[in-house]
Amino acid sequence: MTPILAAPLDPGNEQARRWAEDELSKDVYQPPEPSWWDEFSDGVWEWIADNVLDLIGGSDTIRAIVIVLAILLVVGLAVLVTRRVRRIPRAPTTADTTAAKVVLPGTRSAKELRAVAEDRYTAGDYDGSVVHAVRALARRAIERGLLADEPSLTAHEVAAELALRFADHGVELRRAADLFDAIAYGDRHAAVGSARAVLDLERAVSSAQPAAADTSGPRRMAVPR
Repeated sequence: MTPILAAPLDPGNEQARRWAEDELSKDVYQPPEPSWWDEFSDGVWEWIADNVLDLIGGSDTIRAIVIVLAILLVVGLAVLVTRRVRRIPRAPTTADTTAAKVVLPGTRSAKELRAVAEDRYTAGDYDGSVVHAVRALARRAIERGLLADEPSLTAHEVAAELALRFADHGVELRRAADLFDAIAYGDRHAAVGSARAVLDLERAVSSAQPAAADTSGPRRMAVPR
């Protein structure tokens, strides 16, 4: 049995035109929409052409020179802004912030911690300077036998214990503990003056003569704010 083949297509001119229009109207044949950057750059060049080049006048060569100078100026400003941003101290990373919550991680000496605090301060990292200065304060108190070497010590416990032995620095010790916790938990950042004050406090307490420990009553524990 001979199969019956479909009749060949033989559209008229009008039908063929409609088929072509329908096919070409599909998204695959459409030009891509301009991006926001294309629209912005086109707008900038139109503004330059309408407001700047008309004022300058002159030949096309002069206009080209003006455009090149304008581009160089923009690039120069971008470089200056980039360098400025790079000089701004970074906020602590997630890993640094997590480690900062522990007053005495590791076994570094008070001298080593103090050196790190000074280096961070010089580099403009005031958060890191405060954290390491408080750690140096706690480690030096342990080295002097004024605090028990307990990994679970909090900044406020250190401040409360040392305030009993260095009453003249009680306010500064509690303020340093507040700042330590605020930095460690990401609430705020230290200013240059605050960082310097904590460094000075560490040096003052480290060189001061502690009062005798009062063992007649219960030990006072600090509650972090």
